[in-house]
Amino acid sequence: MEVSSMELNTRHPDVSINEIFINRWSPRSFKKTPIASEDISRLFEAARWAPSGSNNQPWRFIYASSGKKREKLNAVLMDSNKIWASEAPLLILVFCLTSTSDGREIRTAQFDTGAAWMSLAIQARYMGLYTHAMGGIHRDKAIEFMGKQKSKYESICAIAVGYKDNKDRLSDSLKSREIMSQRMLVSEFVFGGEIDS
Repeated sequence: MEVSSMELNTRHPDVSINEIFINRWSPRSFKKTPIASEDISRLFEAARWAPSGSNNQPWRFIYASSGKKREKLNAVLMDSNKIWASEAPLLILVFCLTSTSDGREIRTAQFDTGAAWMSLAIQARYMGLYTHAMGGIHRDKAIEFMGKQKSKYESICAIAVGYKDNKDRLSDSLKSREIMSQRMLVSEFVFGGEIDS
């Protein structure tokens, strides 16, 4: 896996973990270099093996890299994301199935779909690719991709995928945001016992 020295020097975990987790981040500047179809297949294969409650595997992905279908996917993006995400060579819409075939609610559908997305994101980094998930989409437009079955699904997000490019290609307002963000301390979200009110 290709990891730049800039990335390695920006984030520092408090305890030793695999560097793939530290070096996963969400850039906005992507090269137009196409992603090979077999590499796209690898991303979804990684998502396939994510854990899910009762093995329901509720995640669904619709993707495009070019052509009219890609134009339709780009139209789902809000303008602030369309500016940069439409440049990425691959765009994915993410959905989750909200009920089983016998009508039972899948209570962990969003949680499980998040696990599948993380699997895809980590596989992408192993392959030298970057991902950027976006909640800034027109969900009413996105859900139309599910056709007659749309009432059974929830639109979650879109994901731009590609090889990272130089941030100088971005507008000044986006350039300033093109940095690897830090994280809160583990002690701020992990508690041994009851949380103080």
